[in-house]
Amino acid sequence: MSRKQADHDYNLRSMSNLMGERRKKVSDGGERSLIKTPSNASLSSQAQAAPAGSGATAGAAASSSSTSTGELERAARKQFQQDTTPGFVYVLAVFSALGGFLFGYDTGVISGAMLLLKRELELSALWQELLISSTVAAAALSALLGGFLNGLFGRRVCILLASFFFAVGGLVLGTAPGKEVLLAGRLIVGVGLGVASMTVPVYIAEASPPHLRGQLVTVNTLFITGGQFTASLIDGAFSYLKHDGWRYMLGLSVLPAVLQFIGFLFLPESPRWLIQCGLTQKARRVLSQIRGNQNIDEEYDSIKNSIEEEEKDTGGEGPVIWRMLTYPPTRRALLVGCGLQMFQQLSGINTVTHPTTVLIVSEHLARVY
Repeated sequence: MSRKQADHDYNLRSMSNLMGERRKKVSDGGERSLIKTPSNASLSSQAQAAPAGSGATAGAAASSSSTSTGELERAARKQFQQDTTPGFVYVLAVFSALGGFLFGYDTGVISGAMLLLKRELELSALWQELLISSTVAAAALSALLGGFLNGLFGRRVCILLASFFFAVGGLVLGTAPGKEVLLAGRLIVGVGLGVASMTVPVYIAEASPPHLRGQLVTVNTLFITGGQFTASLIDGAFSYLKHDGWRYMLGLSVLPAVLQFIGFLFLPESPRWLIQCGLTQKARRVLSQIRGNQNIDEEYDSIKNSIEEEEKDTGGEGPVIWRMLTYPPTRRALLVGCGLQMFQQLSGINTVTHPTTVLIVSEHLARVY
């Protein structure tokens, strides 16, 4: 028996099991069938395909099996998309996106805190620049290691590590006795920013069901802007505390960091990373936990086949970047992504988000005087 024929038979058996699930009576009302009741047309087609004479050729049987398998797979996939997504998926996405919230908060809160810091600690222009830009520099360097750490330790461990850096950095900033300790705290927070920015979107994408993947990954971007908005509110709320207001502004980032750390102690690892590491049984358990009572065989096989294709491409001719540039679909996606990054930076948005409060106050004072 060929490998292709074996795959067809396996899919037929798995789909038959799914159709058998439909005929079971549900007593608690919480379960429902995965395959819709077959229509009259499908029943008649199956009845016509059922009687096979002894003179049928092997090629015709294989073609019929392939057609039936394709129809069953399409019906199952359509029904999976219509199933109610378990709430656990949304909980997972929200706890992951707290990393994006911390990214936005820690990059935006320094703007309002700097008004109090430069007066309280008598900061020079150089020290103001260091405290603002040091976080971005540390994030850039740690992001270079983000992909390596994701592959080595897993997405879940990297998010826990980023939460730890966020919490420690916020604690150092909130209790800093001087500008040197403030600089150290900003560097620690920057390391967390770099690791989180490389890990959170990957984790959400790999743990989300295919039909919700784009929406849930966008939640991380929404949380980044939400973090910047919250930072502005916190800056305004504590701006009246002339001596210790900046401590509350910088130190409150500990709360979402601790919340994310505690949450990820109970959240699972990415199923894709588990399959890459050969932990297939654990990957199946994680998929079952994330997908609820939905059948996971199709998604598991899809992930496994995708990983195998990536491994084949890795062993191809030439560097990976060259194959990405010479393959039109990948090249288009790469150009769009890099173009968005480039134009975002060329727009000068960082000069707006970081020193906004200083610019507004300076303009106000210039008009007053």
